[in-house]
Amino acid sequence: MERYLDIDLVVNGSMDALLIILVAHLLNFPLRGKRLAAGVMAGEIPVILSAYAPASFVFELSKFLVPMLMIGLAFPYRGIRPYLKTLLLFWIVSAGLGGLVYAVWGWVSFDGILGSSLRIGMKNLWILPLGVGLWWVSQNAWQSILGSAAQTRATLYDLRIDLGAEMGDESSITVRALLDTGNQLRDPLTGNPVILVEEEIAATVMPEELLPALQGAWRDLEDPWPWLWQSDSLWIKYFVFIPYQGVGHKSWLLGIRPHKVVCTSLSEPKEMKATLALVQHGLSSDRTYQALLHPEHVRGAEEG
Repeated sequence: MERYLDIDLVVNGSMDALLIILVAHLLNFPLRGKRLAAGVMAGEIPVILSAYAPASFVFELSKFLVPMLMIGLAFPYRGIRPYLKTLLLFWIVSAGLGGLVYAVWGWVSFDGILGSSLRIGMKNLWILPLGVGLWWVSQNAWQSILGSAAQTRATLYDLRIDLGAEMGDESSITVRALLDTGNQLRDPLTGNPVILVEEEIAATVMPEELLPALQGAWRDLEDPWPWLWQSDSLWIKYFVFIPYQGVGHKSWLLGIRPHKVVCTSLSEPKEMKATLALVQHGLSSDRTYQALLHPEHVRGAEEG
Protein backbone atom coordinates (compact mmCIF):
# COMPACT_ATOMS: atom_id res chain seq x y z
CA MET A 1 0.00 0.00 0.00
CA GLU A 2 1.39 3.36 -1.02
CA ARG A 3 1.74 6.05 1.59
CA TYR A 4 1.87 9.80 1.04
CA LEU A 5 3.81 11.53 3.79
CA ASP A 6 2.51 15.00 2.92
CA ILE A 7 -1.11 13.88 3.25
CA ASP A 8 -0.34 12.17 6.56
CA LEU A 9 1.24 15.39 7.86
CA VAL A 10 -1.80 17.46 6.86
CA VAL A 11 -4.31 15.05 8.40
CA ASN A 12 -2.31 14.55 11.60
CA GLY A 13 -1.65 18.29 11.94
CA SER A 14 -5.34 19.11 11.50
CA MET A 15 -6.34 16.61 14.19
CA ASP A 16 -3.65 17.87 16.58
CA ALA A 17 -4.81 21.46 16.06
CA LEU A 18 -8.40 20.41 16.78
CA LEU A 19 -7.34 18.61 19.98
CA ILE A 20 -5.34 21.59 21.27
CA ILE A 21 -8.21 23.98 20.51
CA LEU A 22 -10.70 21.72 22.32
CA VAL A 23 -8.44 21.47 25.38
CA ALA A 24 -7.99 25.26 25.45
CA HIS A 25 -11.76 25.76 25.20
CA LEU A 26 -12.57 23.26 27.96
CA LEU A 27 -10.01 24.78 30.34
CA ASN A 28 -10.79 28.40 29.41
CA PHE A 29 -7.16 28.93 28.44
CA PRO A 30 -6.15 31.68 26.00
CA LEU A 31 -4.55 30.22 22.88
CA ARG A 32 -1.98 32.06 20.79
CA GLY A 33 -1.37 31.31 17.14
CA LYS A 34 2.36 30.80 17.56
CA ARG A 35 1.90 28.40 20.46
CA LEU A 36 -0.76 26.48 18.54
CA ALA A 37 1.61 26.15 15.58
CA ALA A 38 4.44 24.99 17.87
CA GLY A 39 2.22 22.33 19.44
CA VAL A 40 1.06 21.08 16.04
CA MET A 41 4.65 20.91 14.75
CA ALA A 42 5.64 18.83 17.79
CA GLY A 43 2.77 16.48 17.00
CA GLU A 44 4.20 15.86 13.53
CA ILE A 45 7.35 14.24 14.96
CA PRO A 46 5.89 10.67 15.10
CA VAL A 47 4.53 10.99 11.55
CA ILE A 48 7.97 11.84 10.22
CA LEU A 49 9.75 9.20 12.32
CA SER A 50 7.27 6.51 11.27
CA ALA A 51 8.87 6.52 7.83
CA TYR A 52 12.25 5.59 9.31
CA ALA A 53 11.84 4.16 12.84
CA PRO A 54 10.24 0.92 14.09
CA ALA A 55 6.49 1.11 14.61
CA SER A 56 6.72 0.10 18.29
CA PHE A 57 9.10 2.97 19.06
CA VAL A 58 6.92 5.51 17.27
CA PHE A 59 3.83 4.20 19.10
CA GLU A 60 5.40 4.67 22.54
CA LEU A 61 6.66 8.11 21.54
CA SER A 62 3.19 9.14 20.39
CA LYS A 63 1.58 8.00 23.65
CA PHE A 64 3.81 9.77 26.15
CA LEU A 65 6.66 12.04 25.11
CA VAL A 66 5.04 13.85 22.19
CA PRO A 67 1.83 14.83 24.06
CA MET A 68 3.96 16.14 26.94
CA LEU A 69 5.95 18.25 24.50
CA MET A 70 2.83 19.45 22.69
CA ILE A 71 1.18 20.66 25.90
CA GLY A 72 4.40 22.34 27.03
CA LEU A 73 4.64 24.27 23.77
CA ALA A 74 0.95 25.05 23.24
CA PHE A 75 0.19 26.49 26.70
CA PRO A 76 2.19 28.73 29.09
CA TYR A 77 3.60 26.88 32.11
CA ARG A 78 1.50 27.69 35.21
CA GLY A 79 2.83 25.05 37.59
CA ILE A 80 3.08 21.27 37.70
CA ARG A 81 -0.56 20.65 38.73
CA PRO A 82 -2.13 22.73 35.91
CA TYR A 83 0.33 21.13 33.47
CA LEU A 84 -0.62 17.59 34.51
CA LYS A 85 -4.31 18.51 34.46
CA THR A 86 -3.97 19.85 30.91
CA LEU A 87 -1.99 16.79 29.82
CA LEU A 88 -4.60 14.43 31.30
CA LEU A 89 -7.41 16.26 29.53
CA PHE A 90 -5.46 16.12 26.26
CA TRP A 91 -5.15 12.33 26.59
CA ILE A 92 -8.86 11.98 27.41
CA VAL A 93 -9.99 14.17 24.52
CA SER A 94 -7.64 12.48 22.04
CA ALA A 95 -8.77 9.01 23.15
CA GLY A 96 -12.43 10.02 23.02
CA LEU A 97 -12.14 11.66 19.63
CA GLY A 98 -10.18 8.71 18.25
CA GLY A 99 -12.76 6.26 19.56
CA LEU A 100 -15.61 8.30 18.08
CA VAL A 101 -13.98 8.39 14.66
CA TYR A 102 -13.31 4.64 14.80
CA ALA A 103 -16.91 3.89 15.80
CA VAL A 104 -18.40 6.13 13.13
CA TRP A 105 -16.09 4.60 10.53
CA GLY A 106 -17.31 1.14 11.55
CA TRP A 107 -20.94 2.21 11.38
CA VAL A 108 -20.70 4.13 8.10
CA SER A 109 -18.38 2.55 5.52
CA PHE A 110 -17.34 3.82 2.09
CA ASP A 111 -16.96 1.45 -0.86
CA GLY A 112 -15.13 2.40 -4.03
CA ILE A 113 -13.03 5.45 -4.77
CA LEU A 114 -13.98 8.64 -2.87
CA GLY A 115 -17.10 6.97 -1.49
CA SER A 116 -18.92 6.31 -4.73
CA SER A 117 -21.44 4.22 -2.79
CA LEU A 118 -22.55 4.67 0.84
CA ARG A 119 -23.52 1.74 3.02
CA ILE A 120 -25.03 2.14 6.49
CA GLY A 121 -24.45 -0.71 8.90
CA MET A 122 -27.83 -1.11 10.62
CA LYS A 123 -26.52 -3.85 12.89
CA ASN A 124 -24.18 -1.31 14.46
CA LEU A 125 -26.91 1.24 15.12
CA TRP A 126 -26.46 0.71 18.87
CA ILE A 127 -23.25 2.76 18.64
CA LEU A 128 -25.22 6.00 18.32
CA PRO A 129 -27.19 5.83 21.62
CA LEU A 130 -24.06 4.48 23.33
CA GLY A 131 -22.06 7.43 22.04
CA VAL A 132 -24.74 9.88 23.18
CA GLY A 133 -24.82 8.29 26.63
CA LEU A 134 -21.05 8.36 27.01
CA TRP A 135 -20.94 11.97 25.87
CA TRP A 136 -23.64 12.96 28.40
CA VAL A 137 -21.83 11.20 31.26
CA SER A 138 -18.47 12.73 30.31
CA GLN A 139 -19.96 16.22 30.07
CA ASN A 140 -21.50 15.97 33.54
CA ALA A 141 -18.29 14.58 34.99
CA TRP A 142 -16.24 17.33 33.39
CA GLN A 143 -18.56 20.04 34.69
CA SER A 144 -18.16 18.66 38.21
CA ILE A 145 -14.37 18.71 37.82
CA LEU A 146 -14.36 22.28 36.61
CA GLY A 147 -16.61 23.35 39.48
CA SER A 148 -16.97 27.10 39.41
CA ALA A 149 -14.77 27.66 36.34
CA ALA A 150 -17.70 28.83 34.25
CA GLN A 151 -18.69 31.34 36.92
CA THR A 152 -15.20 32.77 37.30
CA ARG A 153 -14.46 32.92 33.58
CA ALA A 154 -16.05 36.34 33.20
CA THR A 155 -14.09 37.70 36.17
CA LEU A 156 -10.62 36.53 35.10
CA TYR A 157 -8.19 38.96 33.49
CA ASP A 158 -4.71 38.57 32.03
CA LEU A 159 -2.22 41.11 33.36
CA ARG A 160 1.28 42.00 32.24
CA ILE A 161 3.17 43.49 35.16
CA ASP A 162 6.39 45.40 34.44
CA LEU A 163 8.57 46.15 37.46
CA GLY A 164 10.63 48.64 35.47
CA ALA A 165 13.54 48.35 33.05
CA GLU A 166 15.97 49.77 35.60
CA MET A 167 15.16 46.86 37.92
CA GLY A 168 16.56 44.24 35.56
CA ASP A 169 16.41 43.01 31.98
CA GLU A 170 13.75 40.41 32.72
CA SER A 171 11.36 42.56 34.71
CA SER A 172 7.95 41.57 33.29
CA ILE A 173 5.60 38.82 34.42
CA THR A 174 2.26 37.68 33.08
CA VAL A 175 -0.40 36.55 35.57
CA ARG A 176 -4.09 35.76 35.55
CA ALA A 177 -6.09 37.82 38.04
CA LEU A 178 -9.50 37.23 39.56
CA LEU A 179 -11.83 40.13 40.33
CA ASP A 180 -12.20 40.25 44.12
CA THR A 181 -15.07 42.51 45.17
CA GLY A 182 -13.90 42.19 48.78
CA ASN A 183 -10.49 43.69 47.99
CA GLN A 184 -10.66 47.30 49.18
CA LEU A 185 -6.93 47.78 49.87
CA ARG A 186 -5.18 50.97 48.78
CA ASP A 187 -1.65 52.30 48.78
CA PRO A 188 -1.53 54.51 51.92
CA LEU A 189 0.74 57.06 50.21
CA THR A 190 -0.55 57.28 46.63
CA GLY A 191 -4.13 56.09 47.10
CA ASN A 192 -3.81 53.65 44.20
CA PRO A 193 -5.94 50.48 44.46
CA VAL A 194 -3.98 47.34 45.31
CA ILE A 195 -3.52 44.13 43.34
CA LEU A 196 -2.71 41.10 45.49
CA VAL A 197 -0.01 38.98 43.81
CA GLU A 198 1.62 35.76 44.93
CA GLU A 199 5.05 36.60 46.33
CA GLU A 200 6.67 33.54 44.75
CA ILE A 201 5.77 34.71 41.25
CA ALA A 202 6.80 38.34 41.79
CA ALA A 203 10.14 37.21 43.23
CA THR A 204 11.10 35.56 39.93
CA VAL A 205 11.61 38.96 38.28
CA MET A 206 12.76 41.01 41.26
CA PRO A 207 16.45 42.00 41.27
CA GLU A 208 18.67 40.38 43.87
CA GLU A 209 19.14 43.60 45.84
CA LEU A 210 15.40 43.71 46.61
CA LEU A 211 14.88 40.05 47.51
CA PRO A 212 16.17 40.30 51.13
CA ALA A 213 13.21 42.53 51.96
CA LEU A 214 10.89 39.55 51.47
CA GLN A 215 12.40 37.89 54.54
CA GLY A 216 13.07 41.09 56.48
CA ALA A 217 12.56 41.59 60.20
CA TRP A 218 9.57 43.85 59.49
CA ARG A 219 7.23 40.84 59.71
CA ASP A 220 7.69 40.74 63.49
CA LEU A 221 7.22 44.47 64.03
CA GLU A 222 4.02 46.16 65.06
CA ASP A 223 4.95 49.19 62.94
CA PRO A 224 7.29 48.28 60.04
CA TRP A 225 7.68 51.82 58.63
CA PRO A 226 10.74 52.80 60.72
CA TRP A 227 12.45 49.63 59.55
CA LEU A 228 11.89 50.64 55.92
CA TRP A 229 13.09 54.22 56.43
CA GLN A 230 16.33 52.91 57.88
CA SER A 231 16.87 50.50 54.98
CA ASP A 232 18.50 50.91 51.59
CA SER A 233 17.38 53.96 49.61
CA LEU A 234 16.40 51.68 46.71
CA TRP A 235 13.99 49.84 48.99
CA ILE A 236 12.36 53.11 50.05
CA LYS A 237 11.82 53.95 46.37
CA TYR A 238 9.97 50.75 45.49
CA PHE A 239 8.49 49.31 48.68
CA VAL A 240 5.49 50.38 50.74
CA PHE A 241 3.58 48.78 53.60
CA ILE A 242 -0.14 48.24 53.10
CA PRO A 243 -2.27 47.86 56.24
CA TYR A 244 -5.06 45.30 56.37
CA GLN A 245 -7.37 44.04 59.05
CA GLY A 246 -6.78 40.39 59.93
CA VAL A 247 -8.81 38.21 62.26
CA GLY A 248 -8.84 40.25 65.47
CA HIS A 249 -5.69 42.20 64.65
CA LYS A 250 -4.16 44.68 62.26
CA SER A 251 -1.29 43.54 60.07
CA TRP A 252 0.79 44.60 57.07
CA LEU A 253 1.52 43.44 53.54
CA LEU A 254 4.72 44.33 51.74
CA GLY A 255 3.83 46.34 48.66
CA ILE A 256 5.89 47.17 45.60
CA ARG A 257 5.14 49.88 43.06
CA PRO A 258 5.41 48.52 39.50
CA HIS A 259 6.47 50.55 36.51
CA LYS A 260 3.39 49.49 34.56
CA VAL A 261 0.40 47.14 34.80
CA VAL A 262 -1.46 46.36 31.58
CA CYS A 263 -4.65 44.31 31.22
CA THR A 264 -4.08 42.35 28.00
CA SER A 265 -7.32 40.32 27.91
CA LEU A 266 -9.52 43.26 26.90
CA SER A 267 -10.32 44.07 23.27
CA GLU A 268 -7.75 46.85 23.62
CA PRO A 269 -4.99 46.55 26.25
CA LYS A 270 -5.49 49.05 29.08
CA GLU A 271 -2.94 50.33 31.57
CA MET A 272 -3.92 50.31 35.25
CA LYS A 273 -2.62 52.42 38.11
CA ALA A 274 -1.86 50.00 40.90
CA THR A 275 0.40 48.98 43.76
CA LEU A 276 1.18 45.30 44.20
CA ALA A 277 0.73 43.64 47.58
CA LEU A 278 2.77 40.44 47.97
CA VAL A 279 1.11 37.47 49.68
CA GLN A 280 3.06 34.40 50.77
CA HIS A 281 0.32 31.81 50.21
CA GLY A 282 -1.24 30.62 46.95
CA LEU A 283 -4.40 32.45 45.97
CA SER A 284 -5.94 29.59 43.97
CA SER A 285 -5.68 25.93 44.95
CA ASP A 286 -5.74 24.80 41.30
CA ARG A 287 -3.51 27.65 40.05
CA THR A 288 -6.31 29.13 37.94
CA TYR A 289 -5.24 32.61 38.96
CA GLN A 290 -2.25 34.16 40.75
CA ALA A 291 -3.56 37.64 41.59
CA LEU A 292 -6.64 39.43 42.93
CA LEU A 293 -7.90 42.63 41.33
CA HIS A 294 -9.43 45.62 43.08
CA PRO A 295 -12.99 46.36 41.78
CA GLU A 296 -11.87 49.85 40.74
CA HIS A 297 -9.42 48.34 38.26
CA VAL A 298 -12.18 46.49 36.44
CA ARG A 299 -14.49 49.49 36.34
CA GLY A 300 -11.73 51.66 34.96
CA ALA A 301 -10.74 49.07 32.35
CA GLU A 302 -14.29 48.46 31.14
CA GLU A 303 -15.17 52.13 30.97
CA GLY A 304 -11.91 52.87 29.16
